Amino acid sequence: MKRIGILLAFVSALAFAGGDQLVVAYQGGAVTLDPHLRNETTTLSWQHHIFETPFFYDREGKVVPVLATSIENTDPNTWILKVRRGVKFHDGTPMTAEDVAYSILRAATHPKSQMKAYVGKVVSARALDEVTVEIKTKVPDPLLPAHLDHAAVIPKAYMEKVGEEGFQKHPIGTGPYKFVDWLNADHLTLERFEDYWGPKPDFAKVVLKNIPQGATRVAGLLSGEIDIAEKVLPQDFARVERSGRATVKQTPGVRIIYVAMDYWREYGSEGLPEGAKNPFLDPAARKAVYMAIDEEAIVKKIMGGAATVAQQFLAPVHEGYSSKIKRFPYDPEGARKILEDLGYGDKDGDGWLELPTKDGKRVPFELRIDAPNDRYLNDAQIAQAMASMLRKIGIKAEVNAVPKKVFFPNMTKGHFTLYIAGWGSMDSINTMLSMFHSKDPEGLYGRFNRQRYHNPEVDALIEKAASTFDPTERDALLQQAMEIAMVQDVAYIPLHYENVIAGVAKGIDFSPRPDEYLHAFEAKKQ
Repeated sequence: MKRIGILLAFVSALAFAGGDQLVVAYQGGAVTLDPHLRNETTTLSWQHHIFETPFFYDREGKVVPVLATSIENTDPNTWILKVRRGVKFHDGTPMTAEDVAYSILRAATHPKSQMKAYVGKVVSARALDEVTVEIKTKVPDPLLPAHLDHAAVIPKAYMEKVGEEGFQKHPIGTGPYKFVDWLNADHLTLERFEDYWGPKPDFAKVVLKNIPQGATRVAGLLSGEIDIAEKVLPQDFARVERSGRATVKQTPGVRIIYVAMDYWREYGSEGLPEGAKNPFLDPAARKAVYMAIDEEAIVKKIMGGAATVAQQFLAPVHEGYSSKIKRFPYDPEGARKILEDLGYGDKDGDGWLELPTKDGKRVPFELRIDAPNDRYLNDAQIAQAMASMLRKIGIKAEVNAVPKKVFFPNMTKGHFTLYIAGWGSMDSINTMLSMFHSKDPEGLYGRFNRQRYHNPEVDALIEKAASTFDPTERDALLQQAMEIAMVQDVAYIPLHYENVIAGVAKGIDFSPRPDEYLHAFEAKKQ
């Protein structure tokens, strides 16, 4: 009996990568299947198979209607949205304007919603009839249609019947696939929704796998157990191409890999020696670190060319990208001189720069670089390279690279002095409100501004842009804010924009999206 069970498991595994079933391997998994509680790319990618939104960005960065058919701005704070007819939820019940209104308001007001950065300006959403929703905002939001791409529609009656815990166990949406089972640390199994309103996906069954290690994903791809592998590492490109079983597909991406520094604590910054003064309150010290980083070398040697050197935080395709902003030059000697001129010179002659302490002493300039080791392409290796570059200018840098489930909560709690992370969004307003605007008590602004960057002039420009309907004027305001933040304040150090990379098995037609969402329903049989 035991041998039969093993044989069946083996046959099942072989079936994963063939026939009518598609297996997709991600670097992570979904943290939750409640579509309003987590704004993170992998979680959203998994959820998009089950849930849809009124509008969504297409591959070219254009906002297109999905569960809505149109939206009209009747006054600066009021929008009238028309709901698509003939859409069903996975339990067979029809989607109505009541469901859409309920979902938008839940995304905007749920205490744990991470979608407030997008729809937090919404103060009311109500159904006027079966296909019409009236949405009111507390201040004008000219990009509300785009922001509704983070307001997934769920069935109001079902949620009220089973509650949030029951919904997590068996989520229901309108998407091309419906839920079968979920083990959040391992996989999500889905089956095609035959009553789906849109084009039917090619594959009847889909398994989304959480495989953190890049080598393991590639091994599965080359063995035939995996059909699409996310984030093939540059060092594995040649191996995949030589295999004859799969190929590497790349698309230029919009995700910026950046460096952030403690912007608020004069003493007690957790990545410095105890009692040492935090030098990074001064933009000149932040500029010195910027100038010590040889980003061209990182892109060439660590990324294998699978990235583009970044000039600023926003990518060239984004509204608000300023052609006036250029990288500070790589100049390690100049970087060290800046720090010496700021008073951090090597007084004892041991080769290391020094930091003053609260009690008047001096200690070596030791710096912990925090980074994830399982979130971005070669993230830990980038941190190690940066530490080596900083050591060359006299900063005694060491790396603390940990799994993302440890890294992000620690960064949110402020357990850092300097960290490396990434940010990817097609929405410039959301990027500026989330990453550059000062934090506010309601959590509407500065949600991911973990370093607590603060400039009232930048705040005012962002807020004005966020309520400006004219796209030319809005773009100019965002460019001005970006120029102040990146050049004058050195709010972040931009490193590079990652390419979006996937390994794709022979017989499957699939290309990655610039926004990094990986959707099994976009894969086609050849």
